[in-house]
Amino acid sequence: MRGSTAALMAAALLMLLVSPEAPDAYEQETRRMFVEWKAKYRKTYKYAGEEECRYAVVKDARRRVARANAAGVTTSGLSGHAVEEIPVGYGGEPRMDERSYEEETRRKFVGWKAKYGETYRDVGEEECRYHLFKANRRVVVQLNAAADGETAYGLNQFGDLTNEEVRESCVGRGGETASKSALVEAIWYA
Repeated sequence: MRGSTAALMAAALLMLLVSPEAPDAYEQETRRMFVEWKAKYRKTYKYAGEEECRYAVVKDARRRVARANAAGVTTSGLSGHAVEEIPVGYGGEPRMDERSYEEETRRKFVGWKAKYGETYRDVGEEECRYHLFKANRRVVVQLNAAADGETAYGLNQFGDLTNEEVRESCVGRGGETASKSALVEAIWYA
């Protein structure tokens, strides 16, 4: 029995060493925190794609909390609502009523998916990505209102991603982070 346990542990270690892309320590810690968070708040997801999307939201929130803490801003960290309350940008409201805004956003999401050839693993992931798209669209609406016609912002291929996912797409893992203005250009200039 003891020999078979050691053999299993050795095999698992070997698989980690030869795996094509072992996650970094931050990624492993974030994944562990997500699993603990799900257990603590009894969160379950019907679809694997939805769970991965929710994990991306938690990972993004963790980075924002870490940046705020580094800047001296005190936060309470991630709550039981961290994944359920997908951010809506700067917190402003669109100019039309919420129902019309929702209907228009759904239409735009369908068109955006067709334009960029976006498909999702399951309906859970699609719904989660829709909420991220909607939140990013709110930011675009606010930026366009603040720009007062001087410039026009829109949603590009990054429209359904968290800031963390955009950062990883633009600069890669472990690289220097791009400037804030470069990230805004990557996300919102159509």
